[in-house]
Amino acid sequence: MIQSRWTCIGAFVLAVFVGCAEAPLRGEATPRRVAVALVDEGCDTEADFRCLCKGTVGDAAPHLEEVGVDLEVLRESGWPCVPGDFDQDGEQDYAFPGAGYSCNQSVPVRVLFTRGGSAREVQTLPRELSCLQRYVSKDASMPPGQGLVDWGEGNATWLYRFDGQGWLVTSHLSEAR
Repeated sequence: MIQSRWTCIGAFVLAVFVGCAEAPLRGEATPRRVAVALVDEGCDTEADFRCLCKGTVGDAAPHLEEVGVDLEVLRESGWPCVPGDFDQDGEQDYAFPGAGYSCNQSVPVRVLFTRGGSAREVQTLPRELSCLQRYVSKDASMPPGQGLVDWGEGNATWLYRFDGQGWLVTSHLSEAR
């Protein structure tokens, strides 16, 4: 009986210690987690520019609201989004076009980079986009990895690749798609 009582007390002390170790220090805000997923898991972000994501974006919320992302719509029914590992770090990242997104109108796009389930950084693409999709390099002359593409007509297709510091932007003939 005494041994089991000490085991319970030890477990309680350990739980309190671990809980305190993970709690934020006084005055620090608790980081909010990023929990985003495609509404339709079968939506192919390399072929469809209308895929929707649903969820919460944690501390990235103010950055996305600046371009018109409706966080309530994102949380409840879904907002246009392109998930991918754009910085090649093994963590899921998300590109969110701003309000008014369609293939008929260019809008600003914010990319949310994550680490460990939290927002690590939010960056704005250098140009506004209209038909946003995920791009995976299948061309041996290009570096492997994922990026974003804005399909256009003529010489108006733009490819965006993150190099660890910023976005490399190149234009290509649309017929090369």
